[in-house]
Amino acid sequence: MNMICVPLDIRPYNYDFLISLALMDSKLSLKMPAKDILGYKKQPASHQAVDEFINSHCADADALIISLDMYLYGGLFPARIHQMELSELTARMNKIKSLKERYPSLKIYASSLVLRTPKYNSSEEEPDYYARIGHSIFQVGYLSDKEKRVGLSEDEKVELRAHHSAIDSASFDDWLSRRSKNLLLIEKAIELVDEKILEQLIIPLDDTAEFGFTMQDQVRIYEKVSLLGVQERVFVHPGTDESGCTLLTKAYLSLKEQDFLATTFYSNELFKHFIPNYEDRPFVHSLRSHAAASGLTLVDNDVSLPVLAINGCGEIMQEAFDISYGYNLQTGARKPTYKNITYYTHRDLGSYAKHIAARAARVPVVVIDVAMSNGGETELVRALDKAGALDVIKGYAGWNTTCNSLGTGIAHLVFSTLGDNADAIERFYKERLISDWAYQTEVRFPVQFEYLPSIGLSYSSFAEKESSVFDKIKTEIENTWQENIKHSFNGCCPAITSISAPFQRMSGLHFTVA
Repeated sequence: MNMICVPLDIRPYNYDFLISLALMDSKLSLKMPAKDILGYKKQPASHQAVDEFINSHCADADALIISLDMYLYGGLFPARIHQMELSELTARMNKIKSLKERYPSLKIYASSLVLRTPKYNSSEEEPDYYARIGHSIFQVGYLSDKEKRVGLSEDEKVELRAHHSAIDSASFDDWLSRRSKNLLLIEKAIELVDEKILEQLIIPLDDTAEFGFTMQDQVRIYEKVSLLGVQERVFVHPGTDESGCTLLTKAYLSLKEQDFLATTFYSNELFKHFIPNYEDRPFVHSLRSHAAASGLTLVDNDVSLPVLAINGCGEIMQEAFDISYGYNLQTGARKPTYKNITYYTHRDLGSYAKHIAARAARVPVVVIDVAMSNGGETELVRALDKAGALDVIKGYAGWNTTCNSLGTGIAHLVFSTLGDNADAIERFYKERLISDWAYQTEVRFPVQFEYLPSIGLSYSSFAEKESSVFDKIKTEIENTWQENIKHSFNGCCPAITSISAPFQRMSGLHFTVA
């Protein structure tokens, strides 16, 4: 099997994860463009270089996995700030159709994101004006959509007018123009599915809410999908950075011509109907969509099948750093750490971990740790360690949003079950524990808010002392591991061989282990 991939960007979950998954099967060859042609943060990729990469490898490839956001705009962040004309973007989209005509046996799997609308003022990933009026742009979208669909209270009408007045017309026109182009190109991609140019299309939703611009765009997208009758090949669901893993999994199973059945096992059955942070629908609907997009068939209560062990929350979902460090995302201030009581009353992690250990002794199990957002749950890791589960499960995912973890975990379950490279399977598992749990939950925020300021550095400004910062992170991860994992991995933290920061910031670090 020969595949080529044009990823969303060079961050580990979009680039290195795919390499790690492909290495799990010696019969799979995956080629990707060099990182240096794929842009950096808001600097777009070289479209010509990406084109040359695709054209130089298509003749020998069975499948192409392509992020349309990279191919059309030059990456995720450039998609949010570009000033390209619709005619140029359409011409780029048409080249994909020409590619299929030249290589009719090439199966093309694509993703195309709906532009997000964050709730906060920040221009790190958005246009410069979003640092001043981002919150107001979100509120105008949210309240305007709500007004059309269910109506507003008098107080909400006053709030809507206030936010409208805070937004200058030039910035708002720029925002709406880019969204319009994005939506038109997504509709064009859906048409390519109908024309059999694209085998499958994923349309991920980043930072979604019940109302707003993203929800309005979804209405148009669903109408287009329904009109063309391509529901079985176009998937619209929360997520973003896991999409490459999902498409790789789908292409892999399609080329193997193999059905893959799996089952689920929840720490809290009520979580099926819970709407996670940053998402717009009950978890079970996202699960079904992600599974189908990956080529999985989910079967209830079959103990003979591979398992997605889903650790959900209680009645609310907290941030991992809120529980471990007491950092308040809204205020940016420290507060006493606190864990909502329903994390205890709605779950029994001790029994859950024992059941996982028993299942993992018979069938492949991957733990999807989504009880919190932006990191795994230390209490679950301790329970899995005590129960002996950490030494027998195949994989773990607990990073960022619920669907980011879900998509990664599904891919790991498939490749760890069907792949033949045990070392690659185990290595990716250990890297996820180190990154998703140890770093993101326990280490990142003390380093970011205490250590970096103590040496005159900050979240996105540490390049001058990068080696010292990474040495500190490595030491703290090893300490965290020793404090919490006492019975697994022969009592030793995996040897961290490298740490890198592709976007030079404290989020999205890439860890490799021996």
